[in-house]
Amino acid sequence: MRAVRAEWTKLRTTPGTAWLLVLAAVTTVAANHLGLSGVYVGQAPVAVVAVLTVSGEYSNGLIRTTLTALPNRTTLMAAKAVVLSAVIGAVGSVSLLVVAPRAVVYLVLIAILSLGMAAVLRDSAVAVGAVLGLLYLPPILTQLVANPHLRRLLEQSAPMSASLWALAAWSLGAMLVGTLLLRFRDT
Repeated sequence: MRAVRAEWTKLRTTPGTAWLLVLAAVTTVAANHLGLSGVYVGQAPVAVVAVLTVSGEYSNGLIRTTLTALPNRTTLMAAKAVVLSAVIGAVGSVSLLVVAPRAVVYLVLIAILSLGMAAVLRDSAVAVGAVLGLLYLPPILTQLVANPHLRRLLEQSAPMSASLWALAAWSLGAMLVGTLLLRFRDT
């Protein structure tokens, strides 16, 4: 519980987090006239908040203090995931009446995917670029594939265009790799 409380304090006191969360809610609702496209627009600020949850600590050196206070890396990543999921779930719920419950789950999974990627890459700009590239590029690039079977396979495995189960697998994989790297690579 101490770890969750500490992560909550860090998240709410990080400059810009509140504005990014408001941006996520507003863009999700505002672009909703295009169906679930509002969620696809709103996922970008969610990804940035999630990336900054980890990579911000690397950029300012706070990760050393965090790891000294909480040496169990698995507990640290779990606490970050719990706090981030609760905050993104609350923000996503703001648009629940307009969009759909599925949208809230989708945004939480995007946040978890981004959190894991940030732990893997440790650099804010690189992690944000990697997450946004992973989300937005496959739907564009699959249109260039002539083979319909290969195109469908790519669409079904890309995080943004696949099912929630596929996105959950991507998110779980990113968190697992991020947690393992945090545990064995970082001091």
